[in-house]
Amino acid sequence: MWALFQFTFEIGSIPMDMIDNFFSGLMDSTKNILGDNDFSSLIADGAIAGVGAVILFVPNIVILFFGIALLETTGYMARVAFLLDGFFYKFGLHGKSFIPLVSGFGCSVPAYMAARTLKNDRDRLLTLFIIGFMSCGARLPIYILFIGAFFPQNQAANILFIIYISGAIIGLFAAKILKVFVFKGEDEPFVMEMPKYRLPSPKLIYHTVSSKAYMYLKKAGTFILAASIIIWFASNYPKHLDHSNNVEIQIYNTQDEDLQKKLSDDLVLYKLENSYLGHIGKFTEPLFAPLGFDWKMTVALETGLAAKEIVVATLGILYGLGEESDENSKGLIEKIKNNIPLASAISFIVFVMIYIPCLAATVVFSKEAGGRIYLVYLFLFTTITAWILSFIAYRIALLLI
Repeated sequence: MWALFQFTFEIGSIPMDMIDNFFSGLMDSTKNILGDNDFSSLIADGAIAGVGAVILFVPNIVILFFGIALLETTGYMARVAFLLDGFFYKFGLHGKSFIPLVSGFGCSVPAYMAARTLKNDRDRLLTLFIIGFMSCGARLPIYILFIGAFFPQNQAANILFIIYISGAIIGLFAAKILKVFVFKGEDEPFVMEMPKYRLPSPKLIYHTVSSKAYMYLKKAGTFILAASIIIWFASNYPKHLDHSNNVEIQIYNTQDEDLQKKLSDDLVLYKLENSYLGHIGKFTEPLFAPLGFDWKMTVALETGLAAKEIVVATLGILYGLGEESDENSKGLIEKIKNNIPLASAISFIVFVMIYIPCLAATVVFSKEAGGRIYLVYLFLFTTITAWILSFIAYRIALLLI
């Protein structure tokens, strides 16, 4: 698993600059062709910026799914489940829980469905509640974005490995707590058919990786595109024309370039804070302020309830609006580094690592668990746990940094 994350980050980071430059050039070309108006901003700063921020991480997603498919097709996973049964038992989990939990590193939807192999209702429900602690592929772009912004390149893969393993360890302790206080009862004995070791099937691996990549790109081209346009609209309206006109007159009348830049930056910030999205973020900001989050990070987390990839798209749109205000700012990673403190970034990563999976996964969870009431329990359990651990991480980071 450590080697898999090394490959995911080291090899995946190679084409990232090319993809980033491509979409940056595409945004500039779009604005040049369409002119400086709302429509060009919608296409460039909304659709292209949002979708481009997600597609940027396609190479990392492909490598991660390739590694997981390789481990599954060789017969390795079943042996790990057998070896870990005794270890899992100490945390109240079943050996068969390993397969849906590891599947959760790829996507939570098939992971929830894989929990059907557990015949005991308590074991199955306990496993379902813990799957979300395994960071799915949709969270990978968020991790890579923040790791690239705050940690040196030679340590990036190790940090990514620590994040994934930390989520799994927290999940084990959460399982123990749930087993002791909620899901009490007798355990199901461990019975499992052991498949033969096989050479990995290139055809099967290609099919698995290509289908996962296609699903990711399809989501980026449909669901993420729609969400990016909505987020752009909510972050650009209402216009506040009277205030904008007054500031633009001040900019026109002054010859001081520093003052012009300051007035321009202040105007961008004013429009953003007083937009529909700004009002939502400001309203909910007090809930997340103890974790070190500003209203932009708060909004990104809230949009991530629909799909975790939208967190990156939201940050790209919100922080991308002020790109022209910093001549040294190139790409979203630099903007994140310049606008978010390290302690807040660590707290943000912890929250993303734990809080409830995407909308599609929660729908499947509700069906597999046997009722919507379990979805309410899952939301409360993961949100409260994420808030507490993020608060602790933020305070520790403030003391150490």
